[in-house]
Amino acid sequence: MTFTLNGQILGRTHYATRAVLERELGRLGLTFVQALLLNALAAADAPLPRAEAARRLVEAVKVPTATAHATLAELIAATLAAPLSTDVSRVALTPTGRHTQQLVAAASAEIGARLWADLSAEDLAVAARVLEVVRRRAEQTLTAG
Repeated sequence: MTFTLNGQILGRTHYATRAVLERELGRLGLTFVQALLLNALAAADAPLPRAEAARRLVEAVKVPTATAHATLAELIAATLAAPLSTDVSRVALTPTGRHTQQLVAAASAEIGARLWADLSAEDLAVAARVLEVVRRRAEQTLTAG
């Protein structure tokens, strides 16, 4: 069977793999965007300004800024993230948030290992290069207006 790489295949692959992850995230009481924001907070070297945390989510999944701020508010309400007591404009994961993010990372790694298991390193490298070029072009198109 021959496939032509196009937006439809990319989209269907994204939504199928995302649905598998979302099933696991649902068991943790999280949405996809909440999990991405947990990842962004976990990856930060220090507590992030709220605006920066929101910006990282906007960049990652192209949600409106208001949605990113609402997602951050959800994580704070769930006690997965909290403002610093010394500077409420900055947020960080709570111990519960860090533990939850580690569960998300483990679930994501297991899913990835299962879905990509029998693909050769060469095929994966080619796919990664092609997808990165397409992603960069799409990002340039978005910033060009």
